[in-house]
Amino acid sequence: MTKPARKKNGAAASVRREKRSAAPDGGRALVPAVRRAASAASAAEVYERIWSAIMDHSLPPETRLVEERLCEIFGLGRTRLRQVLQRLAHERVVTLMPNRGAIVSRPTIREAREVFAARRVLEAGIVQMFLQGATRSDLKRVQDHLASERAAWLANDRRAMLKLSGEFHLVMAEVVGNSILIELLRDLISRSSLIIAVYQVPGTPPCPPSEHQEIVGALERRDPAAVDLMLKHLDHLLADLRLEDSGARTIDLRSVFAGPSGEHAA
Repeated sequence: MTKPARKKNGAAASVRREKRSAAPDGGRALVPAVRRAASAASAAEVYERIWSAIMDHSLPPETRLVEERLCEIFGLGRTRLRQVLQRLAHERVVTLMPNRGAIVSRPTIREAREVFAARRVLEAGIVQMFLQGATRSDLKRVQDHLASERAAWLANDRRAMLKLSGEFHLVMAEVVGNSILIELLRDLISRSSLIIAVYQVPGTPPCPPSEHQEIVGALERRDPAAVDLMLKHLDHLLADLRLEDSGARTIDLRSVFAGPSGEHAA
């Protein structure tokens, strides 16, 4: 009676072996694949990580964005990474070089002046639209962002200060709700960050939140002087720049994307 049972069990074991052999590496290779999928960043996440690193000057102009290195760091395929780099190139914060790959763009002195001139026109209109249509909840959103800026300043967190300072202007545009204005301003702020990275005098501290506070105070009072305060603020940013050529430095990509937010770094 036991021999048929052994035969049956042997047949079942054979079926199990056949099922395992149908999967790569007997089914065991699926586990690392799942882990890789879980740990890999999406193209949108990689875009935000690279964009943020450029905005806070962790990736200064002329930094080479080596595809193989970035794919390894983020667990992203080369096709997806190239889509990210093409999007950044469309926004002019990355330059795609024939036979050299991608580098963080380096703005010219003329471009620096033109970018800030364009921002004066665009942001004066955004402030006027904000004054006309902003609600209490809109004002609170700007106030909350300003509080985050002050906290970063008190903590002497330079990366956060730089990032939040640029985002202050985007928040105002988002409140206005014009998608074209948001897109244009995002482009100009991205390029402004590169300009500041190249031309700001070494040792110059990031712009303190006090000027943003003055603008917000005028917005709270519905005071048209908010427009002049914004223009004065932009002129101050431009005046702090030393518009002359300066050298570039070498950057380690892995060290940029390591740390608390670098959960995708290997």
